[in-house]
Amino acid sequence: MTKAALQTVAFSESGTAATSFQRALSSTLPVEEIVTRLKDRILAADLWVLHEINPQMLLHRGGYDIGPARQILFFHPRLMSRLLAADSAALLEVPLKFAVVGFREGRTELRWLDPGKAFARYRSPALAALGDELADVCESIVAGLDP
Repeated sequence: MTKAALQTVAFSESGTAATSFQRALSSTLPVEEIVTRLKDRILAADLWVLHEINPQMLLHRGGYDIGPARQILFFHPRLMSRLLAADSAALLEVPLKFAVVGFREGRTELRWLDPGKAFARYRSPALAALGDELADVCESIVAGLDP
């Protein structure tokens, strides 16, 4: 598809409801720099980077032009075994994911679901503890990401 045929889609600002179940960080670093730092910090936290999704490329294939965006999926088998032992229905909550969106004015936004809030919905003490632990891990991964 030629660039002239692409339909441009601008990123909207996040809705206020998202603050009840998501965390966010804003930066002036470019998307690719945030992604590189995230991957390094995920590995340093003894987690596995499972996949990187490039929505910008995928939407381009479908005829849309968006700014830079990436999704980084991560987890670890030791955590999966704990999750499955606590409540296998929570399998839908993982892997965890960071979303990185580059707004046209140069601001980059990093978002992730709060695992503590997500896992608490299952009303399993073991799963709630794992969710809180993972929420702390996510916070430590992003802490100091943009010095």
